[in-house]
Amino acid sequence: MSASLPTIGRMRNLTLFIDDGGVLNDNSRRGPEFMRLVAEFFPPRLGGEPEVWAEANRATFQGVFDAHKDAMAVVDAYHQEVVAYETAWLTAMCEGVGVAAPPGDDCAALAREALLYITRRTRAAFPGAAETVATLAGAGYTLHTASNQPSWELDGYLSGMGILDHFGILFGADLVNAMKPSRTYYERAFVLAGVDPARALVLDDDSGYLDAARAVGARTILVGVDASAADHPSIPSLVALPTFLEART
Repeated sequence: MSASLPTIGRMRNLTLFIDDGGVLNDNSRRGPEFMRLVAEFFPPRLGGEPEVWAEANRATFQGVFDAHKDAMAVVDAYHQEVVAYETAWLTAMCEGVGVAAPPGDDCAALAREALLYITRRTRAAFPGAAETVATLAGAGYTLHTASNQPSWELDGYLSGMGILDHFGILFGADLVNAMKPSRTYYERAFVLAGVDPARALVLDDDSGYLDAARAVGARTILVGVDASAADHPSIPSLVALPTFLEART
């Protein structure tokens, strides 16, 4: 990969906005890791058996998320709604385990503490993703994230990958108080980063999100989807990005 450095360096006036789940980390591996760490974190604090906590997370997570995702997606509502979501997540698991949930604000605080613990210990990176990030940063690119996860979770995941120092701003839904695929998400991210959308390159595994980024003037690359089926330039994985950029210099 180092052989690509001199060439991709010619395009380093582009600022890269990189999604996490589906681009940096493999969501299919993250789920089992998440359950393992839920089972590690909660029993010493609230009681119950580890395997029961893992099953409670598996059984309740999607339903809780589905019940809150529309409210969190409303522009300018994320800050408030993410706290309600995290509280509901822990409350539902406590009901499944058969233990009392912490009262009031303590429930939200413990849920946030758990998420910080879990994200820093999750290991689900795609092969070569961390090395590719280091290559891009070494070539002079400015890198930011562009994820629907909150910045505190991104901090944990990227710290676990050993690449946090290569990123500038960890754009999650909390920093822009909006979620993808809202155009507002990208408009606010580009303003906060001080980047002309025409010099922004957004990488995501969701073509709908990229449609919104392109609509506000950014360049886009769809990651993990065959180019013949894509409405955006496409690469099979982040590892292919240096070669992709080299071919376009």
